[in-house]
Amino acid sequence: MPNSPIFAVLDVGSNSVRLLVGQWAQGRPVPLHTQKITTRLLSGMAGGLLSPASIRRTAQAIAQLADQARAMGAAQVEGFGTSAMRDGGNRDALIALARNAGVELRVLSGEEEAGLAYAGAAPQGRRGVVDIGGGSTELLAGKDGAPLAAYSAQMGAVRLAEALGGDLRPGPMLDRARQALAPAWAAVASCPVEGWVGVGGTITSLAALDLALVPYDPDKVQGHPLTLQGVQAQFQRLCALDLAQRQALPGLDPARADIIPFGAAILLSFFHLSGTDRLLASDQDNLLGYARRFLPPGP
Repeated sequence: MPNSPIFAVLDVGSNSVRLLVGQWAQGRPVPLHTQKITTRLLSGMAGGLLSPASIRRTAQAIAQLADQARAMGAAQVEGFGTSAMRDGGNRDALIALARNAGVELRVLSGEEEAGLAYAGAAPQGRRGVVDIGGGSTELLAGKDGAPLAAYSAQMGAVRLAEALGGDLRPGPMLDRARQALAPAWAAVASCPVEGWVGVGGTITSLAALDLALVPYDPDKVQGHPLTLQGVQAQFQRLCALDLAQRQALPGLDPARADIIPFGAAILLSFFHLSGTDRLLASDQDNLLGYARRFLPPGP
């Protein structure tokens, strides 16, 4: 691995910009460093346009994280945008600012985003993957790391929070989430799976809350079971707490405290629609998927 080149990938999401710096070892991408900056790119979108403030915040985060990656030895930093950039009619302004920072952004379709989530989790056997993001939720079903059915629903934790104006009443949250996810479940339901894997900030946050992880430990999150009963209990607790109380919860990133109840509502809606009562959390997501799909392995 010492002679293998260092790679860096940025995920420009609806809630945050995330960095993965890694290196290839025996044909597999190995993470060396991860970092996240919450920018809420989706927040304030109006008339199909991203807000100038959210574009500025996100561009600053891209530049900062790209500099970190280069300081660690990455010769090139690649990046991709997901739901908020798909929806933003003025996304070219952010693409140009990222280019000024030396990062070319690839805007993924919903299908491409789903495929990267599956490639990142790389489940063996017949498995499904749930990827709950800030602006969208992807459901996939496949076999041995290859998706056979996929759907991207335009509903994520940030989007649901904004659609409901932050209303924490469980009924409206679950109703809106279930309505948005129903077409996604219909698209994958006919592809049988033997179990489900969950990726994305909502999933890893709920796992970290279960484990009261301080600091966050990806090795402990990886493979942690999230059950219908457990998520239901977490959801009820989160909805009953005010923002300051949620921010103080061990294992929860304070920057996610305002949207985590909405992400939990989406996961509960998936459980209800699918009839499954358990999935395994995965810290391996679309950043690793991008490396596996688009970056050449080193020697």
